[in-house]
Amino acid sequence: MFWWMKTVTLLYLLAQTQCSTIVQNSTAGCRIIHPPREGGIRYRGLTPEQVRDVEFLPLDYEIEYVCRGDREIVGPKVRKCLANGTWTETHLPSRCLRTCSRMYLKLENGHAQAHEMGRSPVEGTWIEFHCDPGFRLVGSSRSFCTKVGKWDFPKPTCEGEGAFQGS
Repeated sequence: MFWWMKTVTLLYLLAQTQCSTIVQNSTAGCRIIHPPREGGIRYRGLTPEQVRDVEFLPLDYEIEYVCRGDREIVGPKVRKCLANGTWTETHLPSRCLRTCSRMYLKLENGHAQAHEMGRSPVEGTWIEFHCDPGFRLVGSSRSFCTKVGKWDFPKPTCEGEGAFQGS
């Protein structure tokens, strides 16, 4: 056998091995994700029947979480199918949580400082209320957004110090 035939044969075998490895390590995409409680997922370009029948979605496919009613998505809103067969940010859960009234975020003659809040106040958010100089807080200095979407205390007010001097 001539040296060049050995080289061609070796290159052919090497190419076959690399192609075989690539095929074995590739994936058909990502396993379909099901929606969080009280929410849904927009599967772009798929009918509801196709979503029920499909087990994997293709690489680079994006899904978008949506929530029903008075709920807000907490966590990643969009996920993308990666080349390794996983979705982006799988370590962060996507949940649909109830929202509380935004009117608690402003306090006349004072300010409200929200904690653990994303785009909207959701269950688990809490607010601290403070009054401007010359005003006194009437009511609770804190309120928590509950699982039912209600603040646990009424919104306080800031009353002028002069209103309390006669008492």
